[in-house]
Amino acid sequence: MTTPRVAVRSVPKVGAPRQSPICYLVSMTINARDPFFPFHALGLCGNPFRALTDEEWADVAVLRESLVAALASDSHVQILGPAGSGKTTALLGMADRLARDGLRVAYEYIPEGRHRFTTRLADLDAFALDEAQRLDRWQRWRLLRRLRRSGRSLRLLVATHEDLTPLFARHNQPLRTTYADRLTEADLAAILDRRLRRFAIGGEAAIAFAPDATRWLHLSFGSDLRRLTHFLYEVFARLTTPGAITATDLQRMSHLLRRGVDS
Repeated sequence: MTTPRVAVRSVPKVGAPRQSPICYLVSMTINARDPFFPFHALGLCGNPFRALTDEEWADVAVLRESLVAALASDSHVQILGPAGSGKTTALLGMADRLARDGLRVAYEYIPEGRHRFTTRLADLDAFALDEAQRLDRWQRWRLLRRLRRSGRSLRLLVATHEDLTPLFARHNQPLRTTYADRLTEADLAAILDRRLRRFAIGGEAAIAFAPDATRWLHLSFGSDLRRLTHFLYEVFARLTTPGAITATDLQRMSHLLRRGVDS
């Protein structure tokens, strides 16, 4: 799963899941499902597991019950988990939910090698900070001081590899933790369905994952959504016929990919 590289942005107010602009244009053409364009035969305007733009990340996010509960609380929120477990997608989804509720929200990604945030916090209701563990000691103090001075008018959402509970406790700031790597089979089914619908021509794809396929993916990849997405990108690059994708189909494709053989 490719991480958005936008440094700072305001979170757009978007519904879920909208058709991409390209899919909408394709659906308006006379030959929307051109049999000579492989993805059209699948009811898709393109590979649904390609790299996404930052706005698309927010649009395909599925907020699990733990994330919804965290948003409903009055606490700051940290999304904790290893690389590839979907922290960025969850963070953008939560920020988008707050923006659709009318709040002023900004998102900032801290790239590797940088240790400070640059977003102006004075005019915000919520700040979504990605890779927060990269902040140095001074920047962490600066951020928590700003939270204290806000009088609870500023809410912080962070995605992090490091548990920041002790930091928030030292500054008497309430923090609620959710774990990105506790993905259930039902969660995965919702994520896959949302991704397909985002790229469907006319809002409905001609292809879907059979229940045994979702089960196989969950058993094979667990919560590593980045590796799963890379695999499914290769799968969809080779699909030619619509219908339900089964576990047998995925096992066959996995075998071919390991051998470096095109289907």
